[in-house]
Amino acid sequence: MQLRFEARGVDSELELRPGTWTVGGGPDDGIRYPGLPPGLLTLELDPDRIWLRCAEPRRVGKAMLAPGTLRWLLPDERVRLSRLARLWVESTSRHAATAAVLRSLLEPGAAPDASAAAALICVAGPDVGTVFPLAGSALELGRLPGCVVRLGDGAVSRRHLGLVRQEGTHRVVDLGGRNRARCNGRRLRSGHLLAAGDILAVGRSLLHYRPEAPG
Repeated sequence: MQLRFEARGVDSELELRPGTWTVGGGPDDGIRYPGLPPGLLTLELDPDRIWLRCAEPRRVGKAMLAPGTLRWLLPDERVRLSRLARLWVESTSRHAATAAVLRSLLEPGAAPDASAAAALICVAGPDVGTVFPLAGSALELGRLPGCVVRLGDGAVSRRHLGLVRQEGTHRVVDLGGRNRARCNGRRLRSGHLLAAGDILAVGRSLLHYRPEAPG
């Protein structure tokens, strides 16, 4: 598994074998950088995925990650370790990596071009690891069986959010969920237009937005 580590403007390549690694400034950390708290980050490396937990709040992608939360790290998402250090998954191409992630997780029998569709990828919560392709012009997110993005998270309302396809992306509509959703850590306003890499926090779940791949 290849990762990139950047510190003080110097970019390094890390080749790590599957298993558990810690990142921090302690003598026992597998990836050590002076000035970081010991055991700041724990990485669980599978052959094709990286899972992480933070001992302290850290920005991952576009949103802060709460301590102790298990999160799937997607290609090109930066983990901000400190003001001067970042870590991310190495990938040869953003679009190729996105397509590979979707192809590997879509249901058997899915259409060959499904990986080009926009998607919400659950990176934390009860449904972590699930990819929800956003097919159609309008769909709903919630716990009801009819929701295209159906979550098993009990903190999510039966009909929580609506997603309307618009100009190559999706506009979010608040359907009156009992727990207000957030986008990139800020309270989500109904009508918000999603951008690539936005993180929706709904209930106890984190959903990473990927727009459709260019045709």
